[in-house]
Amino acid sequence: MSTPGTRFERRHLRSLGQRIRALREARKWSLKRLSANCGVSIAAIQKIEAGAANPSLLTVIAIIEALGESVDQLISSSRKPDRTVKVVRGTLPMRSAGNTDLSADLVQRRMDCRLVALSSRQHIDADDRPAAGPLFGYVLDGGLRLSFEDGASQQLATGDSFHITAETAVEWSNPLSRRSLILCIADSGKNGSLPRSGENQ
Repeated sequence: MSTPGTRFERRHLRSLGQRIRALREARKWSLKRLSANCGVSIAAIQKIEAGAANPSLLTVIAIIEALGESVDQLISSSRKPDRTVKVVRGTLPMRSAGNTDLSADLVQRRMDCRLVALSSRQHIDADDRPAAGPLFGYVLDGGLRLSFEDGASQQLATGDSFHITAETAVEWSNPLSRRSLILCIADSGKNGSLPRSGENQ
């Protein structure tokens, strides 16, 4: 009889699947390549990664050995809480304009985070504006004018934040004679993801 908190439960299976997927994606392996290397079918791997299967120990070992991870390390990490904090260190860009993906190094990210830099009086091109869908923004430095389809506009300054839920800003512009920095966060799903075109990396 196992003591409370020591059983490998359904939530641990989901975590195990997520970690297997993260290891596979970190190697830039397709499901087909992993299947070929471990001898487990693509369908079975998909179910394991989704947390929808309870694989045998031999199956887990085959997959993990192909990915170069130890079983005990995988099991141990799968028992850890899902609320693990992911830290990516870096520095803010010093260039005057463009946008930088601040969450690119995170595996299975749930949010898309970008730092948008607008030079003096710059308007964001259509391809660089955040896509339709929920979006949170915070003016780190400078100012931002949001102009909407109905002719209304909002002007924001350093420390101001905005939350777009349904109506998407038609135009983003910097009304100041110096650079402005805006932090933008959106759901990483297709409807709320931030643009990848026009990046200046």
